Amino acid sequence: MYYFATLLFLLLSANGTFVPFFNIDWFIIDLIYIWIGIEYDLFNKRDIRLFVKFAVIYISYCVFRSTFLNNLPVNYFISDFIYLFKYILPSFLFCALLKDKALHYLSRVIIDLAIISIPFFLVQVVAGDMLFNIGKSLSIPPDVTGYDYTNFIVFVYVKLHHYQNAGFAWEPGAYGFFLNIGLMLHFMYNGFKLDKRAMWLILAVVTTVSTTSYIALILVLLLFFRAKGMSLNKLLAFAVPILFIMVFQLPFLADKIIGTYKSDMFTLKNIQFLSKYYIQTGETFALNRFASAIYIYQLFGAKLIFGISNIFDETQPILKNISLSNGIFEFSAKFGFIGLSFLLYRAYLYFRTFTFNFEQAFYGVLLILILGFGESIFVLPLTTAFCFLYQYTQPEETEEDEEADIDEAELNYVA
Repeated sequence: MYYFATLLFLLLSANGTFVPFFNIDWFIIDLIYIWIGIEYDLFNKRDIRLFVKFAVIYISYCVFRSTFLNNLPVNYFISDFIYLFKYILPSFLFCALLKDKALHYLSRVIIDLAIISIPFFLVQVVAGDMLFNIGKSLSIPPDVTGYDYTNFIVFVYVKLHHYQNAGFAWEPGAYGFFLNIGLMLHFMYNGFKLDKRAMWLILAVVTTVSTTSYIALILVLLLFFRAKGMSLNKLLAFAVPILFIMVFQLPFLADKIIGTYKSDMFTLKNIQFLSKYYIQTGETFALNRFASAIYIYQLFGAKLIFGISNIFDETQPILKNISLSNGIFEFSAKFGFIGLSFLLYRAYLYFRTFTFNFEQAFYGVLLILILGFGESIFVLPLTTAFCFLYQYTQPEETEEDEEADIDEAELNYVA
């Protein structure tokens, strides 16, 4: 039951198959979670209080910025209100269902999906056309027009990424987000042991051939060795020369980063022309990581402190045919640096529960930032779940236990 709930949650987060593409699916998953919680008596008053408290703060925040800061029409606030129940509620329900078991099941299901992806990926490399034709014959939605895209629910194949493993996510870099988060959670669960299941995750990260994923993996391994007691000086003395060679020898690290930056600067200088051209052709064009960050800041400036709206792109006509790819600044445009800081702080509290000191927990926060700079991961249910997971890090106290504590306190007071 916990496994099934986690699998649904990850497929909802991954944007790779039909699960998150239809509004009815989100509603059905909410109902499934609610039914499981009621059927197995997993919800309690503390869960209701937690969500109500969060909802009141969230709605008050959105009302304040909409009324006093942004002066936007009421439909923007309505969209923010809907966001609470469509996108945030599933994350809360998942956390309320699994509670302190979330760490184990998230890492377990991610690892299982990673293992499943390896044979799919090998077939993709050797016989990509055959795999693609089989996927198309199954006709599993969504049917993504304009891309050679197919999915097997637990595996996605896009011909554009023939030599990269996209796993169950929409593209290899996004898959690397799930793998690296899964590896970090697995280390936290098993006491930082490099076991076979951890090795499967590392192998899966390697098959993504994603710059962001590789940088994130280095950070996870840094966390691992620091948790094992290796001094930072010794670790850097060993790792820096290797990293230096990798960065300048592997074409998808330094060369790609520099090339992406130069391309982004060129795009920004010509963005008005490009926008008019793509509007005329009815197409969209993508801004890479650096350009997305700079352009969002240029458009909104100080408004990014509180954010604009969940549908911030509708406030700027030029954004209608531009695809943004920097998760940090996209999320800040939605909920501000204040909202981003809240999410990261809650994530830090969760990681701190399973690590030995501030430094190690901070690596977890830095991991989310690195992955978020390269992919739009902050709006995914898995990331949103960090707002609530810390509340459930300890085994749940039952209502009977609470009543017993109250009775004991009353007896002590009488005595």
